[in-house]
Amino acid sequence: MDISQLRMLTAIYKGGSIVKAAKSVHCVPSNVTARMKALEAEVGCCLLNRREKGVELSAAGKHLLIHAEKVLEAFAEAQACFNDTQKLSGTLRVGGIDSFVSTRLPAIASAFERDYPQVVLEITTNTWPELVENVLDGKLDIAVVAVDMANPKLSSMKISGEQLVLVYPQEWSHYGPLDLNDRKLLAWPEGCPFHAVAQAWCKESLQGVELVICGSWGGIMTCVEQGIGMAVVPKGVYDNHRALGNISVCETLVFDEVDQFLLTHKRTGGHPVRDGFAQMVCNASVHSI
Repeated sequence: MDISQLRMLTAIYKGGSIVKAAKSVHCVPSNVTARMKALEAEVGCCLLNRREKGVELSAAGKHLLIHAEKVLEAFAEAQACFNDTQKLSGTLRVGGIDSFVSTRLPAIASAFERDYPQVVLEITTNTWPELVENVLDGKLDIAVVAVDMANPKLSSMKISGEQLVLVYPQEWSHYGPLDLNDRKLLAWPEGCPFHAVAQAWCKESLQGVELVICGSWGGIMTCVEQGIGMAVVPKGVYDNHRALGNISVCETLVFDEVDQFLLTHKRTGGHPVRDGFAQMVCNASVHSI
C-alpha cells in the first residue's frame, strides 16, 4: 500500500469510474486498474464494485477511504512544510576550500539567507582532506572540494570549476610569461590541485623557479603584492585582491580549469535544506576573465 494507490482510491470514489480517476491522477486507466487489483490482493478483500456504467467503492473500500483521506491530508501537510523554505529551521554546516569560500560562497550565502531565513549557516574553511574527513564523520552536512572522491560512503557531484590566471608584481609587467625564469612561485602545499597546475606550468615553460609554500590565497596574494613572487590563482581570488594595487595579471596564458565537487554523505538521505543549498551552488555563476 502506497500514497499513489490511496490517491487512486479517492479519485475513483470522487469520479465514479476508472477512466475519470485515471485523468485525475494523470495516468492511463489500465495502470489504475492494475494498482487497485494489487491493493485488493494486499488487503485481502474487494474494494471496488464494478457496475455497467462505472465503479463504486465496496463497504471495505469505503472503510479504507476514511483512512486514506487522513493519510493524504497528513502527507499534504508534510509536503507543504518542506515546500515552504521560509518555515525550515535548524543549522546547515558547510565546508569549503579557501578559493570557494572566499569567492563564490558569499553570493550563495546571501541568497540562502534570503530563502531560508530561519536556518543558521555555519561555514568552515579547510584543506580538502580535512573537509572530506569532516563529511565522513558527520561534522559537515556538505562540502566543496577540488578533488573527485571515489569513496563508497560519499556522493560527489561535479560543479563548475575555477578559471586560473597568472599574477605577479607590477614591476615584472614588462616581462613576458615565458621570461620569468629564476623567480619565486607562491603555491599551496603539494597535493593541492592548484599546486599541481602551477608546478606543471613552471616545469614545462620556465627554469630555476623556486617554490614557496603558503596555505592561504590571502597570504599568497599579499606576498605577490609585496614583490616576493608570482602565483597561479583562481580568477575570483585575483578579483578579490586586485585593489591591492601592485598586482598584474597575465591575460595571454590559458590554464586548465580546476574542477570542483560537492560532497555529501550517502547515509543522510533526503535533506531539504542541504539539497536547497546544493541547488544554489549548482546555479551560481562562475567568475569569468
